[in-house]
Amino acid sequence: MPFSNVEQITPIMQEVIRIKPRSMLDVGCGLGVYGMLSRIQLDLYYDEAFHTKLFREYRAQKRWTGVRIDAIEGFADYADYIPDWVYDDIRIEDVRTALPSIDDGHYDLCIALAIIEHLDKADGLEFIRQLQRIGRTLIIAVPKHVAPQEVVGNPFETHRSTWLKSEFVALGATAFLPHEGAWIAVFDASRPAIQTQPMPLVSVDFDARFSSLENSLGQVLAEQARILAALSVRNRLTSLWKRLSKTAPEPTVPPIDSPANQ
Repeated sequence: MPFSNVEQITPIMQEVIRIKPRSMLDVGCGLGVYGMLSRIQLDLYYDEAFHTKLFREYRAQKRWTGVRIDAIEGFADYADYIPDWVYDDIRIEDVRTALPSIDDGHYDLCIALAIIEHLDKADGLEFIRQLQRIGRTLIIAVPKHVAPQEVVGNPFETHRSTWLKSEFVALGATAFLPHEGAWIAVFDASRPAIQTQPMPLVSVDFDARFSSLENSLGQVLAEQARILAALSVRNRLTSLWKRLSKTAPEPTVPPIDSPANQ
């Protein structure tokens, strides 16, 4: 689809801001959601004179002095909805023919969000290779569970492949942004590589561990027996005292006129 769910926007935009690219390519930009957010965050938000960039005169010049943001979109009908003020250049072209024409290392960041599942596996692998060639860092997002989809009149919306986290790791992904429904893979050499080797087994002396547990359990049981015994003695003394109190004779009070009161 040409837009994104709201849960993806925050982690992806936080990563874009962390990278702080000076040049960026939005591949399969759809309706231009991430291009617009990136323009605001990278070129306007931290500029005290941002308002001057929004004047019609500045816009007419079509010159952004901060970050260069370009876009590629395959479906021509989406061009009517792409905010053209956001992008320095918009190419309406199939990414499979557009990417090979771009120079090596041309962009600091390439983002390709919800696009790779629309390519078959072979084209998808070549797509990633091309992005790695032209971009110094990449953010690629794909649904974890790709449902069948075909849109009449727009072949670019057909789902053609599914992707696993392990495949992105094997291709060089160095991090994954948090999201329940999508793999959001980051390819960034400045991040430490993901550990793919199994953690070494730690030798544990189970006999010593069990012996220690048995000793601890024995101490606990001994203390419990002592407490129970003390409670038992106390309960028996309390019961005896109650019985003695019930059987003790009550004091006799002599009559008023008896000799004892005279």
